Amino acid sequence: MLVNIWSTSHNSHQIASFATVATIATVIGAYLYYRKKVPNIPKKWTPVTKVTQLFVYPLKSGRRREVQSMYCTDLGPTFIENNVELKDRSFIVYGEKDHEFRAAKTCPKLLLIEVSVNSTGDLIFTAPEQNPLIITLPNPKGKPVIITMDNKAPAHTLDCGDEAAKWLSQYVLNKPSGLRLGYYRSQFRRDIKQQFPEYVGVYNNMRRESAGIYTNLTSYHLINQRSIDALNQHLVEPTSANNFRANIIVESDNLEAYSEEYWDWIKIGDVVMRLIRPCTRCAMTTVHPERAAYSKQREPLKSLERVNNPKQPAYFKLEGKRGVMGIQVELWKTGEIQVGDEVFIA
Repeated sequence: MLVNIWSTSHNSHQIASFATVATIATVIGAYLYYRKKVPNIPKKWTPVTKVTQLFVYPLKSGRRREVQSMYCTDLGPTFIENNVELKDRSFIVYGEKDHEFRAAKTCPKLLLIEVSVNSTGDLIFTAPEQNPLIITLPNPKGKPVIITMDNKAPAHTLDCGDEAAKWLSQYVLNKPSGLRLGYYRSQFRRDIKQQFPEYVGVYNNMRRESAGIYTNLTSYHLINQRSIDALNQHLVEPTSANNFRANIIVESDNLEAYSEEYWDWIKIGDVVMRLIRPCTRCAMTTVHPERAAYSKQREPLKSLERVNNPKQPAYFKLEGKRGVMGIQVELWKTGEIQVGDEVFIA
């Protein structure tokens, strides 16, 4: 039997052509869908205020590090100290037995632990009346520990060893054991839509890419100093932005209190961010950042709950009368931010 080679070849070319057309159509369709789902960054911007302070928190619930500039990555801000990069909330404390992360609202002494890099490039943990702890970062290819975050969501971390665990436990718990120190495993990225399903369909700008390393929600947090000033009018003991642990503090005379909650797109230098949600506050704000002591009056949270709640009807339905201070934002364009930079919105 003779085989019609030309016919077979011709049919193969047709099939290949159809496959190519189908592939191109799929790519174009995916691109158009992506364009519909992902908005373009605005071209026109309005100046509204300036950056007055910048903070990075290398240890989740640990002491802030004030910096003059920071580089903004999609996982959060970083800065260089003695040629070593310190990433925002890249260290985390968790329970030795339950593997649940620990925050300052239950372990307030965490607020006094500072992470720094000395002149020889050693990573140092310090705390009042404690000998400094030199940290050796774990092998990035090591086996991760699965810990639980808010809403019992799983996260990966790399354990920093027994010496760090003993130092932490002794300082925070006054016990030789009970706590472990973890460091961010770069291969892992949280899915905050899965972690916070109640936010889906309410905070429409939220994406899977919004999450930081071990932040509660987004990779960046911004506060307007005028909002702090307005809250202080209702307090006997004034509070500061330090109670609210933001990365970016902005201030100007013409900026109204709580006006940041209505922003959408934000530009600082080359960095572009977008509002995800006004930041509702928890009991951690009632722990004094310098004394690591709880406020018996639940301040400043008690007054904040009275004077500033979620304003959008859909937000209020979800959050109720929770106090709001500052905004949680997602990075859309990387770059460097410096104190004194002008802040634009669109």
